Amino acid sequence: MKLFRTIKGRLLLSILVIHSLLMGLVIHDLIDRQHHFMTQQLLRKATSFVSLLSSNAAMPMQNNDLTALGDLLKDVGALPDVSMIFVMDTDGRIRASYPEGYFNQTLTDTVSVKMLKGLESTGKDYYESNHDGLTDVIRSIKIGGQAIGYCRIIMNNATMAGELTLLTRQGVLYIIAAIVLGVFLAWLVVRQMTSRITMLSEATAQLTEKNFDVKIPEFKGEDEISKMGRAFQLMVESLKLYVNKLAYRADHDELTELPNRRLFLDRLDQAIKHAERSGRHVAVLFIDLDHFKEINDSLGHLIGDQVLIHVARMIQTHFRDIDTIARLGGDEFSLIIDSLEGIESVSTVAEKLVTLLQHPICIDKRELYVTCSIGISIYPNDGELPENLLRNADSAMYKAKSEGRNSYQFYTEDMTQKALERVALEADLRRALEREEFRVYYQPQVNGISGQLIGMEALVRWQHPELGLVSPVKFIPLAVETGLIILIDRFVMRTGMMQLKQWHDEGLNPGILALNLTIKQLKQDDFISMLQEMMEDTGCLPKWLELEVTEGEVMQNPEQAVRVLKQVSVLGIKLAIDDFGTGYSSLAYLKRLPVDKLKIDQSFVREIPGDEEDVAIVGAIIALSKSLHLDIIAEGVETQEQKEFLTANGCEQIQGYLYGRPMRAEDMDQMLREKTVWFTET
Repeated sequence: MKLFRTIKGRLLLSILVIHSLLMGLVIHDLIDRQHHFMTQQLLRKATSFVSLLSSNAAMPMQNNDLTALGDLLKDVGALPDVSMIFVMDTDGRIRASYPEGYFNQTLTDTVSVKMLKGLESTGKDYYESNHDGLTDVIRSIKIGGQAIGYCRIIMNNATMAGELTLLTRQGVLYIIAAIVLGVFLAWLVVRQMTSRITMLSEATAQLTEKNFDVKIPEFKGEDEISKMGRAFQLMVESLKLYVNKLAYRADHDELTELPNRRLFLDRLDQAIKHAERSGRHVAVLFIDLDHFKEINDSLGHLIGDQVLIHVARMIQTHFRDIDTIARLGGDEFSLIIDSLEGIESVSTVAEKLVTLLQHPICIDKRELYVTCSIGISIYPNDGELPENLLRNADSAMYKAKSEGRNSYQFYTEDMTQKALERVALEADLRRALEREEFRVYYQPQVNGISGQLIGMEALVRWQHPELGLVSPVKFIPLAVETGLIILIDRFVMRTGMMQLKQWHDEGLNPGILALNLTIKQLKQDDFISMLQEMMEDTGCLPKWLELEVTEGEVMQNPEQAVRVLKQVSVLGIKLAIDDFGTGYSSLAYLKRLPVDKLKIDQSFVREIPGDEEDVAIVGAIIALSKSLHLDIIAEGVETQEQKEFLTANGCEQIQGYLYGRPMRAEDMDQMLREKTVWFTET
């Protein structure tokens, strides 16, 4: 026991006791809180189950449909932690139970009597109780506000008890670990108190090895060692600060303060390693100012330096922080575009740079015009080493110079050709509206059980004078990127409304017209007024329309989407969530949206009923729609087996090649008049 008479021993004992007590209190509080949380969670689950059961058991109870009640109880009984279920009439007689065997019995045990009395005395729709390791909830079954019976669910607490036991065992292990850790920490503290001179000696040795990142603890007190320690700390900080200026200057261009070639190549190497792991691309842009030598020769190097600084600031301002922009020397700059999923967007960046540098630069009341030539190389297509990628981008830059400057070129000819094709396609896309090259096609939406036409979706097609019919997959993303999708959407909406009005005027029954809506459209300040004016101009009634917006676009700005879509709903237009299940939606926002319909994405429909995962996903979406009282439609249905699976599982509205491909208005008009097989009168 001599150990505990020393300071070292007392410190060890104190920390041991303190750690043991604190960890014991923390573990006890954690287990108590977890027990309360799990109890409440089980109660919420039981309340949810009994609410679901009571709402679904109302009609079978009223109709005395014991088979339906039995099937319902089997489904609910299969849910986790459900022990027993009873459905009783107002006299307490059991009409259905899980497990079976209680039919027409009356539960007279103390708990059952207490549950019924508790329900009656509180005046609430349900009554809950915890007893004998069970969670017990009873709820009234009502029709038209009148109670016709009761539902009772008994949940087993065994799972919760097991988890709490496991948590308790873990808590004991944590306490033991805390004791060991406490003793170890105490040993460290004592060791630190007696080893300050040793630490200063070791730190001095590290400084002689040019290790300026040496770390020493803070020295307090007024003894000689503490004063020496504080003085030593000041000396280390001064040395470190001096070395870090030096390091910054070694990696950065002195004029523009951009990364220099050395740091650029290091960051390019890191970007390549990251791209190799993630399977993405990296683009290197080599930027050279056109005729910069003439500015230096005619106006002097001071003006030339100001031009370089201005160009550096412009590029920095207009690009992402994660992109590395460097000055390689003279009038040469380079840009790393990291984490590219596709390389198509690189041409957009290059075009942006070329356009950006075409703007005049004002220096000393002089207006200077500076253009640039850009060469582009792509990892891994054009090289796998930083030096190779930079050299190939440099080579592509000289190619851009030889082509007349003020442009960009890819290292490989096919990439340059693709970029030129994209630029040409964008130019054609901008002229397509003026030339009236867009067409609206219509794809039928059908009730899969009755064969009745319920509506159609309006889809845009581009009839290019030279390329023929351009796939939407090719031009829609470009239209979204350039903002032209707003004008295209409005063209489709107006054309579809006019056609719908014409069909109604001619006594035909086209059903509901579904119109796609992009998030860019929702962001327009005049969207609601435009929509109202368009309906007034075309004579189209709101009840004939349904606007579809994709789940992913809604979640980009859910607050704004909720606000605008509510205004659309007030106009009397139905709303649908397109491509449902492919995004990352929040059920909290989904409940707030004034949605009328969910649209199951074709990617889930394609492999049903053979793919178990898709079957499960489709079933979950259908169940969700029914619980939220929403209509549901499946797109991309191509086979009879897919249609039969969907209709059997509660999704009656079908869209896909099984009933018809997107067709011209003339073809749809003919089918409406001929009343094709799946068209029936409403």
